[in-house]
Amino acid sequence: MCGITAIYGGDMLPGERRERLGAMLGEIEHRGPDAWGTFVGRDVGLGHVRLSIVDVGAGHQPLVLGDDILTYNGEVFNHPELRAELEAKGERFATRSDTEVLLRALRVWGLDALPRLNGQFAFIWWNKAARRLVAARDRYGVRPLFHVAHAGATYFASEMKAFDAVGIPRELDAADVVELGLLWNNLQDRTPYKGIRAIEAGTSMTLEGRAAPRFTRWHQLGEKCPSELPSSFEEAKAMLRDKLSRAVSFRLRSDVPVGNYLSGGIDSSVITLLTDRLRTDRYRTFSIAFRDAAFDESRFQRMMNERLHADGLTVTIDDESIEANFERSVFHAERPLFRTAPVPLYLLAREVRASGVRVVLTGEAADEVLWGYDSYKELKLLRFWAKYPKSTLRPQLIRKLYPHLERYRDSKNFGLMRMFYEGFLGTYDNALLGLNMRVHNNRALLSYFKPEHTAGLDDAWLLARLRAAVPPGSEAWSLLQRNQFLEMRTLLDGYLLSSQADRMSLAHGVEGRYPFLDHEIVEWAFHLPDHYKLPRLSQKHLLREAFRAELPAEIVDRPKQPYQAPDLRPFIRAGAPTGVARDHLTPDAVKRVGLFEPRMVQRFLEKWKRGVPEQVGYRDNMLMCFLVSTQLVAHQAATRRDPHTPRSRRTIDVEDVT
Repeated sequence: MCGITAIYGGDMLPGERRERLGAMLGEIEHRGPDAWGTFVGRDVGLGHVRLSIVDVGAGHQPLVLGDDILTYNGEVFNHPELRAELEAKGERFATRSDTEVLLRALRVWGLDALPRLNGQFAFIWWNKAARRLVAARDRYGVRPLFHVAHAGATYFASEMKAFDAVGIPRELDAADVVELGLLWNNLQDRTPYKGIRAIEAGTSMTLEGRAAPRFTRWHQLGEKCPSELPSSFEEAKAMLRDKLSRAVSFRLRSDVPVGNYLSGGIDSSVITLLTDRLRTDRYRTFSIAFRDAAFDESRFQRMMNERLHADGLTVTIDDESIEANFERSVFHAERPLFRTAPVPLYLLAREVRASGVRVVLTGEAADEVLWGYDSYKELKLLRFWAKYPKSTLRPQLIRKLYPHLERYRDSKNFGLMRMFYEGFLGTYDNALLGLNMRVHNNRALLSYFKPEHTAGLDDAWLLARLRAAVPPGSEAWSLLQRNQFLEMRTLLDGYLLSSQADRMSLAHGVEGRYPFLDHEIVEWAFHLPDHYKLPRLSQKHLLREAFRAELPAEIVDRPKQPYQAPDLRPFIRAGAPTGVARDHLTPDAVKRVGLFEPRMVQRFLEKWKRGVPEQVGYRDNMLMCFLVSTQLVAHQAATRRDPHTPRSRRTIDVEDVT
C-alpha cells in the first residue's frame, strides 16, 4: 500500500508543482513510510509515498515508461498471471513489481485492463503523448482517492488532509454532514467537505485539456452473472471453500511478512484457517481484547490460536486508551464517526508495525457479501409479517433477531419491539430497504443540528438521493440483494473500509488485505439463491456450513457478536466530560464550528451527571461519538500544520517539461 497525489493543470512553474507535490506527500507519508518520489511534466505532476511490499529493491514510483507515467496505491494480486499474458504479447519487464504489470497492462489494453485485475487499488495514469490523465479506483472502493478543483488546477490525493498542505480549505458542508449522519456515509461521490469529491468505487475519471472531467463506471455490483453457479447447496459449499482458498493464496503474495487479524468470530477464523493451510512457516496473528467482558472475545481467539501454527499477539483495550487515542483516530479517518470501534484497530496496527509485520489478512466484508448484518434478518421478518399479518410466530422471530443482546431475551420487551417493527411495515420495500431502521435511529441527530442545516430535509429528499445511486435493472433483484447493494454502497466503502480498515492500518504503514472482497467471490455470492445465505434467520449460513467440520463448534455456532468497543463511557468520568469531549463540546467550541445547537449539546452532557449506567442505548452511544468526532473533524481541518516533505529516502525525482 502507498499514498498517491497529483496536480493537473494550473498556472505554475515546474519547481512550484514539485514543491506542492512534496508538501502533499508529507501529509500522508504514514501511508508509505519507506520511500517517496515525484514526476513533474509541463502541466501535470504525480507523487508517491511507498510502503514496500513487492519487489522491495525496485518498483519505485512514479513509474515512467516512455510516454506513460503511473502513481499507484494498492495491490494487483494476480500480477504474475497478467505478467505472463503480457510477455506473450511481447512486453519485456525491468522489475518484478505489480506496478510495472499494471502500467504495461494499461498501455496494451487501455482501460479494458481494469476488469482483468484482481486487486484493491487506486491509481493515476498520465499519458504524455495524448496529454491525458486517468484516475481510477477498484471495484468496491477498498483504496481511497479524492479530487478537488482549486485555482485552475485539479488536485488528487489518497487522503484529504493532503489538500491542507497546499492551502486548499477543508470546510464541512452542513448538508453533507447531515446526510452522513443519517446514513453513516455520503452517497455517490460526495464527502463531508465542500468541493472535495471521491472517485466512486469501480469508476474512472479522465481529464484532457480544458474539457470537463469524464467519468466512466467500469464495474457495478451485480451487473454480470457468473457463468459457474452451483446446482445445489452442497456444491455451493465446495465452491466457496475453493474460492476463498484461492483468494487467500493470492493475498499471501508478498516479499515482506504477512500476518492475520483474528477476532474470534467466524469470518477471521475462516481466513486464518485457510492461511494456516497454505503456509509452511510460523506466522503472527493479532487480536484485540477488552477489559470490559461485554466486548471481549479473547476466549475464542485463544481457542482458534491453539489450532494454528501461529504466534498470537493481543492488544488489551480499556476506556482510557480509547479516549486517549480517539482524536488521532479521527484525524486519520477524516470524517465524523459513530462508534469508537476504529480506535482499537488503530492501536492494533501500531503493534503490528512494531512487530515487523507489514501486511495483514482480515475477515472484513463477510457480513456484506454473505449476509451477516441484522438488516437482512430485519427485512426478512418484516416481509413475513406483511405476508402473514395474523401469524403467531412473531414473538419467536423477535427472539432470534438479536441473540447476542441480553436485554432482548426478556419477553417483557417483546411488546415494545413488536410495535417498533410494525412501524416499518409500510416502508421496508422502499428505496431505503434495511437502511430505514438506521435512518430512523439516526434521526435523533437532527435535533442537535442548528435548524437552518436541516430545513427541507424530509423522506422524499433522502429517497431521491438513494434512487439516484441505485443502478437501472436493480428492480429485478430480490429484496435482500437490493439490501446488499445498499449496504455495500453506504456502509462498506465510505465508512467501514475508510474508518476501520484502510485509514487505521495505514496510519502505521500496515497494509490490510480482504479475501472476502475478492471480486470473484463477491459477484458469485451475489447471484446465489437467497436461502443459501440466509435460510430462516440463520446469518452467513453458507459460510458456517462450508467450514463447520474444520472449526470449533463454539465458533461456528456462536451468535454473531458485532465488533464493538465502549462508546459513550470513555468520554464521561465522575459525571463530567473528559479529554476531547471536555475540550470540544463546550458552548464556545460548538458555536465556533456552527453545526450544532450548543443548548442541545449541553443538555445531552447533563444527562450523565450522575454517571453512566451499565446499559447505554444505541442512540446515546452514537450521539456522543458523532458529536465529539464532528467537532474534532472541524477543528483538525481548520488547524494549519507546517508543510514538509516526507522524511524517507527520495527514490524518484523526474522532471520532463518537453
